[in-house]
Amino acid sequence: MLSKNIIIVTLIILVFASVYIFYILWQKIKISQVNVSNEVPAEGQNIDDLASGEVGEIKKTEVPEEVEIPELPPVIFNTAGVITEIKTDSLIVQGSGSNFTDQKARELTLIFTDETIVFEFGQKAQYQGFEGFQHLKTGESINISSPENIRGKTQFKVDYVNKL
Repeated sequence: MLSKNIIIVTLIILVFASVYIFYILWQKIKISQVNVSNEVPAEGQNIDDLASGEVGEIKKTEVPEEVEIPELPPVIFNTAGVITEIKTDSLIVQGSGSNFTDQKARELTLIFTDETIVFEFGQKAQYQGFEGFQHLKTGESINISSPENIRGKTQFKVDYVNKL
């Protein structure tokens, strides 16, 4: 009786082990068949949108070794600033410099589109497209979000403007 129970338990363990090994091998085969390509941008996005600009970049040859250069991520989508001028299809903003390696404040041109959304402070109200211009004033502080990489760029499209 005891040996019969040992045989049954051993068979059950062997069946579970076989199923587990089969499952692991099947997963490895599935993973190896996945075709990964880094060359294709996200749907609706131009590959040029992810390229950074040249403004404010510091070449390591220009800086003495004892001076540390701040490390910025290769892709930046947000910054902040103060509105200095409101044009018909864009804003001129004195940027904080957070999207430049040298961290110097610069004048930024924010290009509005029909999809740009302006939020009131605390996101209590929102205005889409060019209607947002009616709710912005010179001297206001704003946070800016762009669909493209704004690192090292002084002119770019914006998708969100948050009033502070």
